[in-house]
Amino acid sequence: MNSSQHFLLSFATSIFVAVAGAAGVILAQDWLIERQIPPYILALAVFIVLHFTVRWYFSNFVRVKCAYGCGKKALPIRGRTDRFRCESCGQDF
Repeated sequence: MNSSQHFLLSFATSIFVAVAGAAGVILAQDWLIERQIPPYILALAVFIVLHFTVRWYFSNFVRVKCAYGCGKKALPIRGRTDRFRCESCGQDF
């Protein structure tokens, strides 16, 4: 997968998982209200936590193929969003 596919997949997956988690909280709304837990605040918290957790997972564990054709995988550059460095040739992309 190249870097643009990595960004698109990580963003779309994180939104999808976060919405599914928040929807799960809303579906359990009656049970949460019985226990005096505010469901909409919890749904917002679940959305935020799941979104950033999935983005963190993608940035740390899903590798990108080198854009310069050396055949190796690239690692994310710390502190730079969606920038990668090849572990073999050292090129940034």
